[in-house]
Amino acid sequence: MSIVVQKFGGSSVADAQRIMAAARRIVAAKQQGHQVVAVVSARGEKTDELVDLAKSITAHPRPREMDMLLSTGEQESVALVAMAVHQLGEDAVSLTGAQIGILTDSTFTKARIRKITTERIRAALEAGKIVIAAGFQGVDDDFNITTLGRGGSDTTATALAAVLEADV
Repeated sequence: MSIVVQKFGGSSVADAQRIMAAARRIVAAKQQGHQVVAVVSARGEKTDELVDLAKSITAHPRPREMDMLLSTGEQESVALVAMAVHQLGEDAVSLTGAQIGILTDSTFTKARIRKITTERIRAALEAGKIVIAAGFQGVDDDFNITTLGRGGSDTTATALAAVLEADV
């Protein structure tokens, strides 16, 4: 069975209607016989809202704390998309970068992926589940949450497609 990696940006998951539309595309790929990994960004303007909130508290937030904060946007999105997939009758599991096994360097706010372990994703796919993966994030050797910078969900999707040897 072929693996496909789909990527859904912030505008694609901005509200409940768009989340359901994304979930229908994800489920359609599964029903076409593919194993599906969907990489999801934070909803709409969520990242910008979180940056603005942090900067209303301090003009110079520490990069480590920014990564901790900004990663919550993707965590929210993956949970909501997984719920939508469940609503459509398919089994799905939402995973953060750490749960996937995206290992990065320790350059907070602009981390680089060093390694991706695929065991957890492959086990979920083999169990017939759709994997809803948080884009934009990983963890360093000390288990600090790191983010990949703007466009990081695209990086996540590309990297996962490569290590999983996805067909699409």
